Amino acid sequence: MFKRLLTTLAVLLLCAAPALAQEAKTFAVLPFGVHGPQEYQYLSQGIQSMLTTRLTWPENFTPMDSAAVKKAVTALPTDAASADKIRQALGADYLVWGSLTVMGQECSLDVNTIDPQGANLPRPVQTQLSQVIPSLETVAASINAQVFGRPETVTAKAQPVITPMNQGLIVNETTSGAAYANPSLKYEDADTSMGRWRSQTLPFSSRGMVVCDGDGDGQNEVFLMTDTSLIAYRVTNGEMRQLAEMELPKNRNYVRLNSIDINRDGRHELVIASAIDQNPSSIIVEYNGKFSITEDHIPYFLGVLNMPPSFMPMLVGQGVGKAKYMQSSIHQMVKSDGKLELGPAIGLPQGGNVFNVTFLPFEDSHQIVMIDDYDRMRVFSSTESLLTVTEETYAGSNIGVEYHPAALGLKAPDALQSPQYTVYFPLRGIPCNLDKDNRHELIISRNISVSAQFFSNYRDYPQGEIHSMYWDGVGMSLQWKTARIKGTVTDYALADMDNDGALDLVVSINSHTGMAGTAKKRTMIVAYPLDVTKQ
Repeated sequence: MFKRLLTTLAVLLLCAAPALAQEAKTFAVLPFGVHGPQEYQYLSQGIQSMLTTRLTWPENFTPMDSAAVKKAVTALPTDAASADKIRQALGADYLVWGSLTVMGQECSLDVNTIDPQGANLPRPVQTQLSQVIPSLETVAASINAQVFGRPETVTAKAQPVITPMNQGLIVNETTSGAAYANPSLKYEDADTSMGRWRSQTLPFSSRGMVVCDGDGDGQNEVFLMTDTSLIAYRVTNGEMRQLAEMELPKNRNYVRLNSIDINRDGRHELVIASAIDQNPSSIIVEYNGKFSITEDHIPYFLGVLNMPPSFMPMLVGQGVGKAKYMQSSIHQMVKSDGKLELGPAIGLPQGGNVFNVTFLPFEDSHQIVMIDDYDRMRVFSSTESLLTVTEETYAGSNIGVEYHPAALGLKAPDALQSPQYTVYFPLRGIPCNLDKDNRHELIISRNISVSAQFFSNYRDYPQGEIHSMYWDGVGMSLQWKTARIKGTVTDYALADMDNDGALDLVVSINSHTGMAGTAKKRTMIVAYPLDVTKQ
């Protein structure tokens, strides 16, 4: 009897051993202290979020809820002893804490780990400000291996395998295959037609494009805007066929083409922002097999923004300032006595306008992405606090308005006496979530020119790319991009261009004018079918 009891206990212990061995340990990552200019304070929670994600090992090491950590920790630790007290108070097995010190473009990243015995394992890193993310990846890999004992094979398996939505897209700036000349060189497929559809060459220069259902028949049309006209096309059997054309009012500078279903009748109106001299004068156009202008001489620049919290398209408008051209606030447009008028104002960071702002959904709120006067991408929080500024330029265009600024407090500018400037309007940004995860991306162009880097008014781009970018907690990172496109990107859209039920990335391109700038521009439409069913 006694032997049988011992045998039963032994079996129970053996059965319980795996369960006890598999009990997950916990860790907490504190917000990092940031010592440097105010614009880098967002890195405090950005580093915390990034390390939490990288250190999570399901069924082995699980993070404590960040909200609970924030509520329990009233002050950041200053040494290992105070950090261990916080670890014990939280009831965590491990605690990760540290600081970032920014000095110009150099920074010192200090990451510490307190283990269950209270021992501190510091990991100081000296790096460039632009290399904070790679440095954090290295530190996280070191903690995983040396502290958590996470096998390298498990870490590799934990990395997501990204399947390109189109073979013409380059994922994370990498391509398969070895570099035959030097491993530091990046090679791209020379066949740039791979995975994309191309239209015939059109005998004009495009200034804007939208893809939408204009006549309400359930089929999308491609609308192109030139210097003088508006043209409708439909893609049928792989061919782009013209449906209608309308001459636009003369002596205007047409700067942006948008579409929105204003009347909620299933038919998209075409919204054209233009200027007469330097004064805004926009147009609303309907398409029903042919074009018709429903409202003209609207004295504002009109745009369409996906406004939070619903992120539904909204028609917005903006006047112009005196000392600075795009200085006035933007407003929701409302109907009054059958005409469009300025409605409630919309809060934006300084410098934001109807052309250079995109609202990007982020967690339970949003971020504001703005392209500044130098084509740098500025990212703001929902409270309009600056989070980061990119070193690269995006959404550059050669479309703008010449204006004569007036000195503050003086009368209106005199075109014959005051200096003349040009304000350029960047191309649009498209918020989306193509991979259907909990993170939204921004589709945006990157026109590339060596000359444009040295001459601010040089806007003739010989080549470009379309990038998909996302917020990684510290800055904007590249998710994928198209192979290099020969020509100047003038507009782009995410829509079912050929009505086959599949989403397309549609890009409007103008041919380059050549080194001498004498070649006549032509337009071409390129489409990348996106397979989002596997995402």
